[in-house]
Amino acid sequence: MPQKEKSYSLDDMLKAAKIERLDEADRIYSHEVREIISSKPVWIVRYGIALFFLIIGLLFIVTFFIRYPDLIKAPVRIVGKNLPKQVISKTEGSLVLLAAKENSRVHQGDLLGILQSNADYTQVLVLKEWIERVEQKIINNNWTAIETLVVLNNLGDLQKNYLEIQQQLYQLSWSQPNGYFEEKKATIAKDLAIINQLQLNGEEQKKLIVQDLDMQRNLLGINEKLAKEKIIAPLELNKDKTIVLAKQQQLVQVDASTINQTANALSKEKELIELKKNSSDIRQNFITALLNAKSSIAEWTNRYMLIASETGRLQYINYFQKNSWVKVGQELFYIIPEQPEYFAEIIASQQNFGKLTIGQSVNIALNSYQRNEYGVLKGVIENIPAVPYKDSVFLIRVQLNRGLNTNYNRVVQFSNNLTGTAEVITAEATLADRLFYQWRGLFRR
Repeated sequence: MPQKEKSYSLDDMLKAAKIERLDEADRIYSHEVREIISSKPVWIVRYGIALFFLIIGLLFIVTFFIRYPDLIKAPVRIVGKNLPKQVISKTEGSLVLLAAKENSRVHQGDLLGILQSNADYTQVLVLKEWIERVEQKIINNNWTAIETLVVLNNLGDLQKNYLEIQQQLYQLSWSQPNGYFEEKKATIAKDLAIINQLQLNGEEQKKLIVQDLDMQRNLLGINEKLAKEKIIAPLELNKDKTIVLAKQQQLVQVDASTINQTANALSKEKELIELKKNSSDIRQNFITALLNAKSSIAEWTNRYMLIASETGRLQYINYFQKNSWVKVGQELFYIIPEQPEYFAEIIASQQNFGKLTIGQSVNIALNSYQRNEYGVLKGVIENIPAVPYKDSVFLIRVQLNRGLNTNYNRVVQFSNNLTGTAEVITAEATLADRLFYQWRGLFRR
């Protein structure tokens, strides 16, 4: 039978190898592990857990001082209280004149340019200036200082107004010194003087006839007595009666002549009144012709002339030069008023609208100016409308505290449709408040 193999224990093998028996630690750990276990650990290993909780505690305390406000974001646009004014073409044609340079300062009423028309704009301007001068003289009642109108023959649609003024101006010359009306007035005055002289002569003649008639009547009375006493013949008495009747007839003729002279004087006075009325009518017709021409020029100006409607700095919308072609309704210039005031309009939706109140701070970051470089505009909600603008959208007015000057002290250049994003600070909360919002909700429940 084969013999069983003999088994050896660890002690037997150690004894056969003449090696002393290891203790339990030497049998379990290696030499490197024993070096680590035998060395004293560093402070971070000994106090690491306590330090970790200390840092967590400090961070938690800091959350009570870090501001983390509640924000509502919404689109916003910048609006000017005195917006830049557009100058728009009212007709189609080429620019025959550019009277103002870009970025130049213009005043209200200044000429910016003229579009092509069927009239020579230089002659139109001459007529316009002449009418303005004449109007000023009429206001001062200085009709004699009205100057002669120069010859203008290329006014297009305004030519008929020019001819009307020219005709009325010719008639107006009748009432001027040494004119037709003045000469006629002088002639009538002479006629009235002659009539007055004739009337005076007639009165003197009447006095003499009356005296002579009285004498003849006295003589007739005496002769009647003598005839009764038959001192004189009845034929002599009849002669005296004939003389008295003749004197009475002369008196009637003198009275008739006086009446005729009075009628002639009244007729001359009527002529004077008629001349005065005609002179007044001519002046009124002249004023009417001026007003008609002024209205036609205003219509021509509105259609073909580009006038500054505001005082400010002129900005070209596009590159224009003389003879550039423009279309009807085309925007040509902007007039940017000096020192305009601006405000912002937040386009707020229904979401979180109930959190918005007057007086809340607003930070506005503009799309055209990077926030990191230019900063934000600071504002305060000034008005919240009770009625939506459209489709449940509210336009909230924001007053800009520093205008277009950002918190980085950078001035933003205003332009139309300047938009951005508004951040409305609805609550000045800390980071800890935001962390405890959920817990507060649970406690309130």
